[in-house]
Amino acid sequence: MMNTPHFIRRIVRTLAAVAVLLVATASLSVAQTGDARFQQGEQAFQEADFDTAITFFTDVAQDSTARSKLREDALKYLGRLYIAKSAYDEARRAVRDLLELEPPLVEMNPDQEPPPLLKIYYEERKQIEGDYQVERADPGLQTMAVMDFTNNSIDDHERFDPMRQGFASMMINYLGGATDLKVVERERLQWLLQEIDLQQSKYVDESTAVRMGKMLGATTVLFGAYTVFRGDIQISARLVKVETGEILLAEQIRGDSDDFFELTEDLSLQVAQATNSTLEETEIGARTETRSLDAQMSYADGLSELDKGNYHAAYEKFEEALEYDPNFERAQKRMNSLRPMIAQAVVETSDGGAIDG
Repeated sequence: MMNTPHFIRRIVRTLAAVAVLLVATASLSVAQTGDARFQQGEQAFQEADFDTAITFFTDVAQDSTARSKLREDALKYLGRLYIAKSAYDEARRAVRDLLELEPPLVEMNPDQEPPPLLKIYYEERKQIEGDYQVERADPGLQTMAVMDFTNNSIDDHERFDPMRQGFASMMINYLGGATDLKVVERERLQWLLQEIDLQQSKYVDESTAVRMGKMLGATTVLFGAYTVFRGDIQISARLVKVETGEILLAEQIRGDSDDFFELTEDLSLQVAQATNSTLEETEIGARTETRSLDAQMSYADGLSELDKGNYHAAYEKFEEALEYDPNFERAQKRMNSLRPMIAQAVVETSDGGAIDG
């Protein structure tokens, strides 16, 4: 005769196993549903169907069972979409919800985000932290602010003027590969200039730059200048320790103007060494995204237009950079970051509305 208690225990164990399987299956189904909604949102975004995209991304962002990274990405998309629709209050709400997901630290990539969204991100950071200091995942990291370079060119002054932003952008990109060093993005510096009411100033003097460095919690500030003359280019850099004003590096390098990639790479290595940060030539090489002078000049033109808020002109310059070098990844990212705003402008134009920029 069957032992009834033993039989019951077997049934209970079987039911428990089935329950676990059902829960796991349900969780997988929820995750798959979240991923599916996210993919539908991405598709609508690519098709410039912004209202539909907002619906899908809102569902994902509000789904507490969805993966944290999926919700983070959905909120970033919502920020871009609301900026494209000029719905700035909603964009700000999306950024606040994004920051509430921390930890881990949430950062926005300036190469991928539209400038108005970055501005909101910096404002919300300041509101949360109570100061301007750059957030760092590792509090032990040194922080460097790289100012726009000064154009002292005698020849081709106008042609090379956008490289004020271009050289700074290249240095930031190269130095971003150094260990023990966080480099402040140009966009944050531009935003801070607006905050202290110096956005109209083409040049920032050293005392103001050091003051900005202190506000950002930077360890050092890098100043640069370049001169193009008779086919040669001279690039100089001065690295200042914020706390004491001590000059850690004062260097000048010179070569053919067509070799400014190699010259900038060499200068970046010297700057990293002056901060006792490790930066290898192989790392520099991996971060050099183009060797086309024309592509880099067009990209620098695009950065200049971005600083002025001329998004259509910036888009065209990044597109031009890609025509010179289709593999210029950062130019592609910048162009993609402006597409929602351009697409929305096209819709507004077809509806008879006026557009700025």
